[in-house]
Amino acid sequence: MHKLAQKLPAHPATHSFLVFLVLAVALASAAAPPANKTAALDRQIDNILTENEAQRGSWGIEVVDLATEKVLYARDAGHLFIPASNMKMFTTAAALEKLGPDYTFHTTVESDAAPDGEGRVWDLYLVGRGDPDLGPRIFPYAYHGAEQPPDTFIQELADKVKAGGVRRVMRKIVADDSYFVWEPFAPNWAANDLEWGYGAPVSALAFNDNLLVLHVKPGEKPGDEARVQLEPVADYYLLRNHIVTAEKGADRRYDLERRPGTMELDLWGQVPADAGEDIDTVAIYNPPELVTEQFRAALRARGIVADCPIEVHHSTRIQVASLPSPAPPEPARVVLADHTSPPLREAIKAVNKESENLHAEMLLRTLGRELNHRGSLSGGLAALNAFAQQDVGILPTETYFVDGSGLSRSALVAPSAAVKLLLYMARSPNYQVWFDSLPVSGVDGTLIHRFTSDEMKGKIHAKTGSVQHVSTLSGYMDLPSGKRLVFSVMTNNLYLRNHSGQSVLDLVTGAIYQWLAKQK
Repeated sequence: MHKLAQKLPAHPATHSFLVFLVLAVALASAAAPPANKTAALDRQIDNILTENEAQRGSWGIEVVDLATEKVLYARDAGHLFIPASNMKMFTTAAALEKLGPDYTFHTTVESDAAPDGEGRVWDLYLVGRGDPDLGPRIFPYAYHGAEQPPDTFIQELADKVKAGGVRRVMRKIVADDSYFVWEPFAPNWAANDLEWGYGAPVSALAFNDNLLVLHVKPGEKPGDEARVQLEPVADYYLLRNHIVTAEKGADRRYDLERRPGTMELDLWGQVPADAGEDIDTVAIYNPPELVTEQFRAALRARGIVADCPIEVHHSTRIQVASLPSPAPPEPARVVLADHTSPPLREAIKAVNKESENLHAEMLLRTLGRELNHRGSLSGGLAALNAFAQQDVGILPTETYFVDGSGLSRSALVAPSAAVKLLLYMARSPNYQVWFDSLPVSGVDGTLIHRFTSDEMKGKIHAKTGSVQHVSTLSGYMDLPSGKRLVFSVMTNNLYLRNHSGQSVLDLVTGAIYQWLAKQK
């Protein structure tokens, strides 16, 4: 018997605890690199943090050899951090694994019965089923590739409805958004996020990423009102424009506000007279209603009489709570037109490379609908937690999921959990699809302007993350030797602006890369 075991107390509970403690210490020692080998890197990182006033923030780092799964460097990797958009890795991985790379979404136009002999239908339903790509992107996906008019799918559906014999809608057109539970926002999304395109409401029937593009240009001379315009629906909001044209060389600063429940958008501030066009995005207040208005206009343009109102059908949380489980089947209607999305293998590229919050949230609710019979936030989170814990092997205490995008300030993830996910996906048959969806350093996505040196360009495939006081980066790192590493770097409570915090994180990541590249 081992000498340590001989000294253990006789009480079985204490004995079990101490044996567990010994094993845990032994495993931790085996996994962690020797302190003397990483001391130089620790000092280098400490110097970077000190020089850039980032030492008061919290930092968590883990780097693992992909082939051997040996930990090469760790720094508070078990601590919990707000992940920001690193959350999208978990959502897209779960969707890819559980739904499959060839999964598609279907948006349909339906009626209760086929058109009669005069082409009449009583009600017409535009039914959304979670397609996030009802907009300008053209597939196969290319970052900043060619685009189409965002209403292309609407025009195609209208063509099919006419070809199907519909000539008149008698009573109403229904925006059927009930495939998801109507939960447009997740817990602890900041109120001011909801005005902008990145905080657009989540719906099963979407349009143009549920956002409008805001164009701001200076007037002809200082003192003139700036020129502002929304597209593709210019008159969706009543614009109250108080942005003025300032002198050449002045600061460009403007803001906007839409009070909850209103269709009035207030804008104020200034743009210098010599400024170019500034482009931003604002959230659509009621996406299902807007897309259905566009659809009705497309029907009318084809000679279909549609002098009827629009109704929006949501599934509220209280309605869904009263339904039996599993949910009853969808109504038996006649499908007059169908739009099929690109396969998921293409769709997740937009999510990860562009860090699309809305798309991630729609994928999360699709997981809930497909796996738990509820297109709800809770159903999606249950599916996501099951995937993380049962499939990936992440401990329940290593993550706390709140949404699918990472916009919530309540979510928590340990760098060690991010590394586990990346290792798991590297062993998956879907690995190449997953790998190809991640931004590439100096090449595309949210890493296009980061790590652009000859040494690191194209060497990092990773998901970025950034909200106020938070910056994260997790993914794969290719060394000059050809060795591929898995890494996660997260920092919270950083009293720097997002761009500055991101710059410090990049310095730390670069130092890790250079140090490991020199190791034998």
